[in-house]
Amino acid sequence: MKSNPSNCDILIVGAGIIGCSIAWFLRHENLRILILERSEPGGLATNAAAGILGPLNETDRPGPFLDLMQASLALYPDFVRDVAEASGLSPDFVPSGILSVATTREETQRLKNRWEWQNQHTPGLEWLEGNALKNLYPDLGPGVSCAIRYKQEAHVMAPRLLKGLLVSLAHEGITVRTGATVRTVRKAGKTGLIAETAQGETIRAAKILLTPGAYLNEMDLPLPVPPVFPANGQILSVRAPGFSLRTVVFYPPNGYFVPKLDGTVVIGATEEMVGFQTRVTPGGILEFLNPLKRVCPQLLSYPLQQTWSGLRPKSPDGLPILGPHPSVPDLLFATGHHRNGILLSPVTGKLLASLVLGKDPEIPLSPFRPERFA
Repeated sequence: MKSNPSNCDILIVGAGIIGCSIAWFLRHENLRILILERSEPGGLATNAAAGILGPLNETDRPGPFLDLMQASLALYPDFVRDVAEASGLSPDFVPSGILSVATTREETQRLKNRWEWQNQHTPGLEWLEGNALKNLYPDLGPGVSCAIRYKQEAHVMAPRLLKGLLVSLAHEGITVRTGATVRTVRKAGKTGLIAETAQGETIRAAKILLTPGAYLNEMDLPLPVPPVFPANGQILSVRAPGFSLRTVVFYPPNGYFVPKLDGTVVIGATEEMVGFQTRVTPGGILEFLNPLKRVCPQLLSYPLQQTWSGLRPKSPDGLPILGPHPSVPDLLFATGHHRNGILLSPVTGKLLASLVLGKDPEIPLSPFRPERFA
């Protein structure tokens, strides 16, 4: 038997970093906000993320996507400071910079091609090779021939950032309810929307924001619905308290490693389209461990601490899906962030909050709107 309908102003479906960031930017608007989560907050994507904040390593060309990522990175210092002050929890934001390195002739050419357009687009980048590279980063392996240094890029401990957001939202009276799977969203007459859960609850809301990550297409929604696929990523960490290289290192196309403040180094990551499986396999791990023999063999000698995998929500074109439903404007999407959910969380929160409040977003959302798949 279904329960009597409950009411709220804003219903957010999904309590990962994206849903909680939107609620964060709406927290002072005197709105009744309810967040529903099917499992545990951040369980499939946020809690599995390495927390890299590296716009220039996430696209191969200038354009709106890079602009969106760089705008979000610019928001990060104030964002993490405010979350830490509100919650009393540090998200371990580290403006360490990022190195993107090459070890073969083919990788060197790709890196040079990247350097050519990035150096014109973003000032302050550095090309390093030879003794200049070895003197700055003696812990890199002898196979590393050159690198681009991105001084402005950073990393954060994603689970701690999410926990800080959750604590802050609770202080603001925003309810996060777990174990609530939204199955259906439909119009409620001329105004408002109704969500029905698998647990038999009916919720009426003025606006509904869909931030369920890879599970968007598991719901019955008004058509058209943009496609989102789960992309499994394998990752591991080693315990390395004496590791002296403190910057994030990308070694494309194979992987990356991220030295964290707690003495661990996170190493990843694969991408596999295997449905909703979360799995760790020897073959997957070898994809990013084998290249470390050339990039940083020292990391292979540290004790293995943990392995895990997560599901990143991926759209067909790899871009996030942001904005209102093309025919149901009170139903809004914020998903498809793929590898960049942590990086894009503050800008997504700010832009979607503007849409909820009927304001024009500061950044044009036309490249990311859901109707591009209609």
